[in-house]
Amino acid sequence: MIFWVAGLIVLMFLVCRNKEVLCPSNVVFGSYFLYLIFPSILFYVLEWLNWTYVLPWGKTNDWSKISDEAILSFGYVFTLFFFFTRFFEVILKRGSAEDLFLQYRVNPALLFVFALLVFLGSAYFFQVTGGADAWFGNYSETYLGNKKGFGLINFLLIMSSNFLAFVLGFYWRTQRHVNWLLVVSVIVVLIFCAYIQGVKSRIFYFTIFFSIPWLSAMSFTLKKGVFIFLGFVFAFSFAMYFRSNGFYSTPEMLLEYFLSYFNTIFLHDMILRDMPPDFFLTVSYPFNKWMTFVGVPSDEYLHDISRWLTSIYYPSQWFDESATQQWPIETELYLNYGSYAFWVVPIFIYSVFICGLYSLRYRMGPVFLFMFVSELLLFLSMFRGSMLQWIELFNLLFYGVLLLCSRLLFVRCKHEER
Repeated sequence: MIFWVAGLIVLMFLVCRNKEVLCPSNVVFGSYFLYLIFPSILFYVLEWLNWTYVLPWGKTNDWSKISDEAILSFGYVFTLFFFFTRFFEVILKRGSAEDLFLQYRVNPALLFVFALLVFLGSAYFFQVTGGADAWFGNYSETYLGNKKGFGLINFLLIMSSNFLAFVLGFYWRTQRHVNWLLVVSVIVVLIFCAYIQGVKSRIFYFTIFFSIPWLSAMSFTLKKGVFIFLGFVFAFSFAMYFRSNGFYSTPEMLLEYFLSYFNTIFLHDMILRDMPPDFFLTVSYPFNKWMTFVGVPSDEYLHDISRWLTSIYYPSQWFDESATQQWPIETELYLNYGSYAFWVVPIFIYSVFICGLYSLRYRMGPVFLFMFVSELLLFLSMFRGSMLQWIELFNLLFYGVLLLCSRLLFVRCKHEER
């Protein structure tokens, strides 16, 4: 069954793919490639090689034992998301990346000031979460456990550093004479931010945001897709080695880690076995989180579907380490929208939202391009979580502040400068 579904997913993508790199339908395919196609192929290749597992816990996920319902539900959600987003991409396509880059320039002085503010905020966060002794002495424990109570500043630093990487890329792409001292200074700040925000994810995000001006104008080919995937594998492996304090120190160990990391279908299969389909079981979880900001208390494990399920199936991870497994979007649909026929409605609504931003990305200024890519990456993470994430409220507030400040940082070019 897995090979039939994987083959159909690849066929649909090849026949209908969007040749732009940054678009919702490509994110849909990329997610299912990473969490369904790639790990299943890797598993069966290792089985064919009679692989001897070197990690202490051995073979954790057996793809030959996945239920047909789990596989078909992944194929069903992919099909809905892919064709809805691809349809709206065609009818809502507007504007050109080159037009945007001709119209705006970055103010170098304000870029430096912005980078300095991000550095100062990061230095404060570094100090209050343990300082040098904690961060250099035990990185993993500090990263996972010392951020409690500093969620707001951590969020602001993450979003600000993402935007800083984007502005640096925009500056590099559009400026006729680049100030290399400024560029190096911003890169140093981003390296520091990556260290305290989680190397594994930050390298990926900063690379994407910095590359937006080039990715926006790039035509997507299968050859480029292969290079992007290989680059992701290399960056992921490097970051995992760093974050694990050198535990994943060999190619064999890193290869096996891919099988245990991309495990969302196994988590969904557990729910299919243990719970009946339901209606609106966890829809209120983001609202529970939002209510805590106005003084209405609730348990943290009821703020997110993956937290809730981790507390049930992996209680030591949640209660002892505050870590979570990440259940896929299929699980949220199963527990909140009952019959498979009803899954169409939330998927359609989300597709309209993300494709609406897609249509505005080149027409409303650089900040809208940043907003679109930010939501596109949140769209990617949604496939390991829920459609309505509590962080979205803060994203919208952050975007509002950016729109107010954008006229200072991004300057419209005069006719003779273009």
